Amino acid sequence: MSVMQMNDMDILSQKSGDAISRIDILSRPKRIPVYILEDRRSVYWVDFVPPRPTPNGVTEIVASERVLELARHKTVPDLFHGDRPSPIWPVRRSTLNATPSSRIDGLSLYKKVHARHRMERSPFTQVNPNAKRTTASPRLKQLATPKVRSDKFDIRETEWGQYFPVLDTAKRATATPRVETLSETKAYHPNFKDERPVQWPLTDAALKAIASLRLQQMARPRSRTMIKDDYDPYRVSLGARRARPTPRIEEISLPIARKIRQKKS
Repeated sequence: MSVMQMNDMDILSQKSGDAISRIDILSRPKRIPVYILEDRRSVYWVDFVPPRPTPNGVTEIVASERVLELARHKTVPDLFHGDRPSPIWPVRRSTLNATPSSRIDGLSLYKKVHARHRMERSPFTQVNPNAKRTTASPRLKQLATPKVRSDKFDIRETEWGQYFPVLDTAKRATATPRVETLSETKAYHPNFKDERPVQWPLTDAALKAIASLRLQQMARPRSRTMIKDDYDPYRVSLGARRARPTPRIEEISLPIARKIRQKKS
């Protein structure tokens, strides 16, 4: 039972003659717990006193009874027996003279072979006499005939195991002029040049060439004195301010007529 409940009970016992409602009890201000320290040295001061070491050098632990019970090691039950000292141990006389029940007798029996179970067949199969006297159908004889492999091992085969004979009409055929033109190999372009060697000689004109003034100006590295520190990218030049757009640009800059809204008066 909490401290607040005990105080409420005391108030009810003191004023047993007067009728105190539940609202009166709930309207009372909340009481300050006993363990709160009002005068703190700092806002970071702890509410509870930390555990201190005992004279024996062991820290004194302040815990509830439940925590101490959970922290206690698990005890071994009295009926527990450790490992047997040997795989061979004496059997009691009462166990030797015991009579098993019918259920234990049934469980101790070996498993019987199923009635439909058949043992492994002999490698020598016995043919039924009716199968010996039967006659095969023409279709069965056709399927039992081995496949002819003479065409597979012909000398004129294009690849091993593949023979595609050429028809005699194809051998006597004459190609048209168009087919002969298409069968010719494609020639290189007249301006086609093969790859250059890794090293090739330079011409005298390239060795004695003089670069132009513009080329020398572009090849020169940029000087630090040409950099303008006061450059303002947002400054609009006077020429841009005096510029007049063309009629086409003015037409394109106008908003769409269907999106224009009239101002409310």
